[in-house]
Amino acid sequence: MTLTACASEVTGTPAAGPTTAATATTTTEPAAGGPPERRIAQRGECVAGNDPAPVDCAKPHTVEITMAGSFGGAMPDEPPSRDAVFEAVFPTCRAEAAKYLGDERYDMTTLAAWLLWAGADDWKAGARWYRCGVARLGPDGRAVSQTGSVKDALVGNGINDFRLCTKEPPSKALPAPVACDQPHRSEAVAVITMGDPRQPLPAAEEFERTARTECGDALRRYLAAARDDITVAWHLPDKLNWRHGFNNLTCYAETKQPVTATLRDIGTAPLPN
Repeated sequence: MTLTACASEVTGTPAAGPTTAATATTTTEPAAGGPPERRIAQRGECVAGNDPAPVDCAKPHTVEITMAGSFGGAMPDEPPSRDAVFEAVFPTCRAEAAKYLGDERYDMTTLAAWLLWAGADDWKAGARWYRCGVARLGPDGRAVSQTGSVKDALVGNGINDFRLCTKEPPSKALPAPVACDQPHRSEAVAVITMGDPRQPLPAAEEFERTARTECGDALRRYLAAARDDITVAWHLPDKLNWRHGFNNLTCYAETKQPVTATLRDIGTAPLPN
């Protein structure tokens, strides 16, 4: 059995492919197609690695399913491209992740929307299922094994338990997660929605204008002070990722030297390095 599994923006921009269109519908039942004995995980169940069969969420797993769906319409025998799948499904997966985690600002955490769908061999055999899920990302942007459910994990102050800290500054590279008690150069402080991904990507000037005002204000609130040794930085989507549902501007606190503890509410205290 083959399976395709893909994660969020942190893993990089999806590669271009054929332009076969894909449409999607949702269902609470296993999608049709494929061997009848196979059971594919449903909402609230977990999977391990590239196997879509459910596992106990109390045991090690990589993805927790947030929605079950199937590709609708008259689909060709050849599987659609990765880009076509992402454009058809991933905006929905991102919205479902926000509802499942309990906070739409999850881009400022190490939790990310995830997408699994029937691979090429299963597709040719008639399988048309896909699953949206959430995963916790490691330093390489891959889903890490964990135990327990993340349902409503971000409700209340949950963001602080999963806050995204990065070893490299976001102004220099695409941020990769690192534990906030380990040396790091940045911490995500806010997420700003920039529009509907079904609409055109806003101009760079709009991102810049919004970032300089709203990210700056968010940084001062996060630090509980105005400082000149911690600067504001941001990360924004490109045109392809925008169509895939990444419609947020993520704001960061950035330091010149690595720090070894969170900067939240640091005020005017010395940097923890």
